Amino acid sequence: MSDDLTMKCKCGAFEAKFDTAPRIIFNCQCHSCVSVCKSIESKEGFDGISCKSDEDTGGIAMAIYKSNNCTVVKSDKDSIDFMKVGEKGKMWRPYCTKCGTMLFNVYLPNWCAVNRNCLTNSDGSAYVPPGGKDKVININCKSAFDPDKIGEPKHNAIPFGILFKFLPSILGLIGDGSNTEANLIPEDLDKVEVSPITWE
Repeated sequence: MSDDLTMKCKCGAFEAKFDTAPRIIFNCQCHSCVSVCKSIESKEGFDGISCKSDEDTGGIAMAIYKSNNCTVVKSDKDSIDFMKVGEKGKMWRPYCTKCGTMLFNVYLPNWCAVNRNCLTNSDGSAYVPPGGKDKVININCKSAFDPDKIGEPKHNAIPFGILFKFLPSILGLIGDGSNTEANLIPEDLDKVEVSPITWE
């Protein structure tokens, strides 16, 4: 089977293609990621693909890609909106307004964090991480709403191995800066819907 993967929201209003397996996979348990997921998925009429790694912790199932591995195939400005954490939040999460699926946890020029639950293989079957989803590491557990509920494998922060793969993307050393799909970038971050900070 090919490494090519497809990402679609449940209603099909958004679609992207990836020409390789994810660079990194993990479940993020931090307050910010979990709170945005809860805010989006608690909207009236939510019928999307959940971004949760499991129901108990609400951690977010993520797959990290370099920008040059991501191609947006279908995107409609009228069916995409955004959410950020707190009034001063600087990171936006695009989601489909038709079905409610959170599309990306991060969408920046050199890299993106994809809702892993939306990925399918070239034969149409659901993408399953190597070793199965129970083997995916949970990170940022120290910042979780209920750390005791999080199963192994887990790490209180971000393990060095993941950080080592992550830093080149964040620093712009890899990726070609091609993540420029206008529909996935808010025109005015100050007007983006807010998921309230409830944990300070």
